Amino acid sequence: MSFESRYHRFVYISDVSVLNERVLGFLRLKHMLYLFASAILLWHGYGAGRSGSLGLGLVVGVLALLSALFSRGSMSFEARLLAYTVSAISSVGSSRRGRPGGRRSETGGRR
Repeated sequence: MSFESRYHRFVYISDVSVLNERVLGFLRLKHMLYLFASAILLWHGYGAGRSGSLGLGLVVGVLALLSALFSRGSMSFEARLLAYTVSAISSVGSSRRGRPGGRRSETGGRR
């Protein structure tokens, strides 16, 4: 009796998505969409003179470039950023639950 599964070909598909198609160099379609959104925000902020739109456009652009540069590995940059955000939000919620109920003195009476 032999072990026959080693004769089968192994096919690995990391992510089947149109957004993960390469467009230009290391940039994928999803990175181009992020950069397009960043360009729109920068254009709107520059035209209207709004510093908030300019700042948000810069943040989106930097995140798009970081996502394009650090997309290799077992976890994408977007997934890692989302995991850090959810972890930070859940740690804030759990620290509030751990506190005692009221603000009383040690004896439990009123001041």
